Amino acid sequence: MARNLTIDDIDRALIAELIVDGRASYAKLAPVVGLSQASVRTRVQRLLAEQIITIAGRVDPATFGLGIFAIAFVQVSGLTEPVARALAEVPDVVFVAVCAGRYEVLVEVRCHTTESLINALDALRLTEGVGRVTSSTVLHYDKQNWTGVGHREPMPNPAPKIYPSHVIDDIDRQLLIKLMADGRASYAQLAPAVGLSHAAVRERVIDLVDTNVISIQAHPEPTAMGIAGFAGVAIKARGSVAHMVQQLIALPETTLVLRTLGTYDVLAEVWFDDNDHLGNLLDNVRATCGPSTVECVPYLYIVREDFGSGLRR
Repeated sequence: MARNLTIDDIDRALIAELIVDGRASYAKLAPVVGLSQASVRTRVQRLLAEQIITIAGRVDPATFGLGIFAIAFVQVSGLTEPVARALAEVPDVVFVAVCAGRYEVLVEVRCHTTESLINALDALRLTEGVGRVTSSTVLHYDKQNWTGVGHREPMPNPAPKIYPSHVIDDIDRQLLIKLMADGRASYAQLAPAVGLSHAAVRERVIDLVDTNVISIQAHPEPTAMGIAGFAGVAIKARGSVAHMVQQLIALPETTLVLRTLGTYDVLAEVWFDDNDHLGNLLDNVRATCGPSTVECVPYLYIVREDFGSGLRR
């Protein structure tokens, strides 16, 4: 269930810095908050261990060439929390949120093959207490950016690039998988995993980040950012999806915008300050999307957020 977080102004300042740069070094963070590197390390590690903030590499499956991502909307018969906990244990599930609205649980699945995706979705459906599973496969992430959370003014959003899979070699893929699991993994931790020197790994990681093959993003607990929460928005499009996506990207409240194949054509994640803000935001989305069907799935609390657990071979 929802947690009571204990954080102070220094923690909030660190979170704000990590949202801007998820791989910021302790040496860079220390003078910002006026503490020693050791003290900053302790605080950051606590924030990560308690999942007050989650830092992970975000990639586009079209670029990655190593996985199939899907979003599943689950309707539950009976008590929601035990079902959500059970869904969180299904292999290849990386994200589970208990929600309000038409769907009680939202699940993200990351699989290595189409067959493993079919098996994962079957496992969701066969979980005791699950009534119905509606899913959409991710085609492309057009926006993955949490730096604007809490700010209602639009911020720049560099468009993710799609690279053919042959441009990225097997070592890059191994590094991407490690960074998806832990966006702050050090070069010393990454080097033995791929059999390269510290310097060679550093050069590759910097290149992957600078060319937007991967984006290191920090996803905070809502209360840590002084906002009311996050919500999923699912859209059945009528008209141009490309135009709709560009309009959604421009909204400062969107953190994720993705094109999908399945029940819904476009999915988004938004943040909101309060219920009035969410209501007005949904009106803006409906105005943007025209006659399309728009559904909102507010997150009540997150049960699982572990992006290193998917893409198992």
